[in-house]
Amino acid sequence: MTMLVSTLKPLVTAPQLPTFLLNAKGIKDLAHEAFQNKGGFAWRTIQFLLFDINLRLMEKGFGLGTPRASREWEIRNLIEQIEQQYLPQEQIPSELTNVEVFMPWLKERISQHRVNHHQLFDLFDSNDLSDEEVRYFLSNYRVNMQRFHLHVAAFSLIVPFEMREELYHNLYDEFGQGNFADAHPNLFEPLMNYFGGAREDDINPETCNLLNTKINLCWFADGLHYGIGGMGALELAIPLQQRRVLAHLRRRGLSEDMVKFFVVHCELDEDHGEGWFAAGMPHMQTPEDLQKVFSSAMRMLEARAGVYDGILNGILEARKQADNYLYAA
Repeated sequence: MTMLVSTLKPLVTAPQLPTFLLNAKGIKDLAHEAFQNKGGFAWRTIQFLLFDINLRLMEKGFGLGTPRASREWEIRNLIEQIEQQYLPQEQIPSELTNVEVFMPWLKERISQHRVNHHQLFDLFDSNDLSDEEVRYFLSNYRVNMQRFHLHVAAFSLIVPFEMREELYHNLYDEFGQGNFADAHPNLFEPLMNYFGGAREDDINPETCNLLNTKINLCWFADGLHYGIGGMGALELAIPLQQRRVLAHLRRRGLSEDMVKFFVVHCELDEDHGEGWFAAGMPHMQTPEDLQKVFSSAMRMLEARAGVYDGILNGILEARKQADNYLYAA
């Protein structure tokens, strides 16, 4: 079996930046264009640039004291400052003044988010996906799946001692509950290989954006509330999406061993989401705390929905090109 170490190799690198963008003004102008008009050169370049920086962080560390460290931090910080200008500014209702009334409202907002009702899953429900399209979906899914445990570990460094218990339970599950062969990246690889394996040119900028968002909220955010909201929402919502993927794979006749990754996540992730929020509740004391949790939850879910946008657009574009080819022939 292909083990975790081998699955963590990077799949993509950032597009080469033109010389005129290799300065603060060039990056700033490009970032404004990217977040004003998602899609196209600016969006793709910014997301792959950050993704490349983040892969280097996870593989080589911060590089403290090196030119790389200061340069990459300048780029990362500048892009985040600009992205924040374009994030939704929705405020929580004024009557949500404490965490006990806030949490039921937040969980309802999470369940209603478009990520859980995405058109991509209609294709799974109707069995309207080719083997190649499933492979393309899994390849994009894999990019964030195989690194999820790193965000949990990084976030655990800044949370209060008592909260770390929940995060370490999460990590224990991510690593197969003591059986490394069942570590989640290892469970995923046989399924990925069954459909033909991941390819470098599969990866969409929206997929990179989700990883970049996790890094921003869990590794570098100003306080713990952003990670609580973002990761708690992500975990709580995932089973709503993965049940539809799992049902499709079972209808294809795949064995339970082959789909074990999705079985495990449908069983565990809702509990993980509840656990994240339960552990974080003692630290949500003010309306400002609640606002940070809500804003980060919506930001993370929108980034996840963006992954599905990118995959669906890729599928539909490939189908259109195939139809045009047949028509031309």
